[in-house]
Amino acid sequence: MALTAAGGAKDVCGLVLVAAPGRPLGEALRQQLRSNTANAPFLDQALSAIDSLEAGQPVDITGMHPALMQLFAPPLQKFMISLLSYDPGKMLSQYEKPVLILPGQRDIQVSEEDAQRLEKANGRAKLVIIPGANHVLKSVGSNDRSANIATYSNPALPLAAGVVEAIAGFVQARRPVSLRP
Repeated sequence: MALTAAGGAKDVCGLVLVAAPGRPLGEALRQQLRSNTANAPFLDQALSAIDSLEAGQPVDITGMHPALMQLFAPPLQKFMISLLSYDPGKMLSQYEKPVLILPGQRDIQVSEEDAQRLEKANGRAKLVIIPGANHVLKSVGSNDRSANIATYSNPALPLAAGVVEAIAGFVQARRPVSLRP
């Protein structure tokens, strides 16, 4: 979404892409769904729904597994069809302003490979991988999926070390000379 919004905006001086996919969302969703064995009972339904939405076709949710209802709810389908049509790597390759790509090393939703794809798409982009950070940039001490996800909704947990510094350094390096102290 940030790439779409910033694409033609004259007053945007750069982008910070946090935990951003480097491939079309359909590819990312398929990988996420396949990587969790708990999705096995409804994986075929989910993959079929993604295929339909990518083709611009709404999905009939009659008989769909209840776990999929939030992802494929009818009010979201037009948005999903639009979202699935974008290729972040292609969009970033055409972006000419500064970019910071900020993935977490332990992100279970968007991989380091996604970040590397974005960096490859735009050779001027700066990639800073945050060690031990997950998708919401909080520290995770293991590869335990449940522990990782548990951090998402815990507001008491701070951002992982290095997040604020990376973003602040990127922003400060781009401040106009007249605004510097």
